[in-house]
Amino acid sequence: MHKFLLLLISISIFSSPLWSQEIKNDSILEVVTVTGFNKGEQINKQSAPIAYLSPKELDKFSPLNPVMAWNTLPGVNLEQRAIASYRVSIRGSSIRSPFGVRDVKVYWNGLPFTEANGSTALNLLSNTQMQELEVVKGPAGSLFGAGLGGVMQISNFPSKEESPLQIQVSGGSFNQLNVGLKGQIKSGKWTTFYAVDHQQNDGYRDHNELDRQNYQLSSRYQINENHQLDFHILYNDLFYEIPGGLNAEQFAEDPTQARAGSEPQNSSIDQRTVFYGVGYTSFFGENLSQSTHVAGTYTWFQNPFILDYKEDQNREVALRHQWTYDMNLNQFDWQWDAGLEWQHADNSANNYGNVNGQKDTIRFADDLNIDRKLFFLQTQIGYQKWELTLGLSSNLLQYNVNRKVNAFAEPFEFNRNFDNEVIPRIALKHQWSPSNMTFASLSEGFSSPTLDEIRTNEGSINRNLQAEKGRTYELGHKYYGKRLQLDATFFYSALRETITTYTNEDGVVLFQNAGATNQLGTEWGVTANWYDSPQGFINQINSRTSYNFYQFTFKDYQKREEDYSGNLLTGVPQHTFNQTLNFAMAQRLNLNLHYRFVSETPLTDDNEIFADSYHLLNVNIDFKVLGSLKINLFGGMENIFNNTYSLGNDLNAFGGRFYQPAPGRNFYLGAKWKL
Repeated sequence: MHKFLLLLISISIFSSPLWSQEIKNDSILEVVTVTGFNKGEQINKQSAPIAYLSPKELDKFSPLNPVMAWNTLPGVNLEQRAIASYRVSIRGSSIRSPFGVRDVKVYWNGLPFTEANGSTALNLLSNTQMQELEVVKGPAGSLFGAGLGGVMQISNFPSKEESPLQIQVSGGSFNQLNVGLKGQIKSGKWTTFYAVDHQQNDGYRDHNELDRQNYQLSSRYQINENHQLDFHILYNDLFYEIPGGLNAEQFAEDPTQARAGSEPQNSSIDQRTVFYGVGYTSFFGENLSQSTHVAGTYTWFQNPFILDYKEDQNREVALRHQWTYDMNLNQFDWQWDAGLEWQHADNSANNYGNVNGQKDTIRFADDLNIDRKLFFLQTQIGYQKWELTLGLSSNLLQYNVNRKVNAFAEPFEFNRNFDNEVIPRIALKHQWSPSNMTFASLSEGFSSPTLDEIRTNEGSINRNLQAEKGRTYELGHKYYGKRLQLDATFFYSALRETITTYTNEDGVVLFQNAGATNQLGTEWGVTANWYDSPQGFINQINSRTSYNFYQFTFKDYQKREEDYSGNLLTGVPQHTFNQTLNFAMAQRLNLNLHYRFVSETPLTDDNEIFADSYHLLNVNIDFKVLGSLKINLFGGMENIFNNTYSLGNDLNAFGGRFYQPAPGRNFYLGAKWKL
């Protein structure tokens, strides 16, 4: 804790005189335009808690993975259990995600990216594909359907003209190497963006190697000023090893070791994915517009594990269509949004025995069909400084499991139709001044079980698992001034049928409904421009601060004879604090310091075991080389304190294997060149 206090004192010493210094030319902080719940409106005008990360902010962190950069956003927690094995938590939603991304809806360049079953393979995207991030926190059902965690909109199609050729090469600890090639080409009405990425890493732990290639081609055809076509294709070839969880004794003795059996059984992920899509946006006069996005996915997937060997083929198609109509009637400004979203998956999944990392006798083979439909309607009514938002959506979901081969019993077929969930949302905002706004909202939400939660790894079918449901009350205030931006939110969520995890004696993660939970929290984000001058050695000093406080507890939760009501919600720390301090110097040198604190985290439902709190300090330096060649040299170090901590704990793990150790002190160096 003394390091934390020392850092705060240092920041105060730097910032206090700078804040009080009179600056004749006040710097104006950028106010971005985001989608949120209202198409194309500035973030400080949206009646919802929205976090945003720009390409400029991403450049201040490691180019090898997005973890530290994303974690500076209030309410957002990106974990990496193995290299390229991501888990995203928005307001503690990872309690039901032993792996992958669940309970969060993700769109990429406007295309539905989350799979029909509710999971998202975020590791298909390299940093190049994740240049801009917008996060709507909490239930977003009125426009985006199921999900209590929130919505993430990721994009990388350049909004401004860029160089036709950019090359980036970097390397660092654990034999990591990253080579990237990208560029933008304009010809008449066509604008084309291409990107090629190669990333490899031996990993901090044993049996933790990564090898990933990404190839992207995106193109935009501007038919005329009112009609636009977008085309995207992304190919991903990904392989990474899974070292597995450690118990407390192993974690303390040697956090770099892998779980026993992981290496002999070749526990790993090997997959190839093609993701493609088309977007069409059009405007009919000044009042009416529409957007249509169609996407498709094909994935070939192999997953040797300690207990078995899985082999899947996934084929998906998705459609999203939205109409927007603006009108003015007797001093009232009206906006209507209506549309639908449809996803269908036709997958095959086979499970085999695993003998020394090789596929053995088949255990079961399933044909899986998933059909998900969303219909939504929203209206926003503005009068003077007030605006009322009313939203409603209808959500339909169907699973079909056809077990064609079953080594343990007779083949069978299982169908699950979830009830139609009608989800309302109401929000009211008051614009006190151009820079001050207060909003309040009431949102219903639900999150249906993913197919991985119903059809578990050992082949059983969880026929009784119910969808999570909840209601969220929210009060927020936004201040966006010339040199200071503030986002503050208070919320309370009452969830029913909360889905939690537990692990059986074989290490298989299973799922159950845990009754009700109470989730009370506050999130704060502050961006400040302390100093701005084109003269002198120091040109700019700015900072970004985020803080979360979560009092999440079980309200009514009994597991067998044990009553866990009143306990802290598993996997959710009460306090998370991030502070970045950025210095621009001599017109060509940029220094970024990032401090992160996470309080202790309950690892079991009975709250008997907690992960220790931890502090991280990271630094990034970027230097523009003088001359006609446009070259940037960069480097950085993460976890300067060399703390031992777990980034992506396994909750309620059998045998106490809770810990997924994160890298100790590590560094990276690289260069960027553009034409």
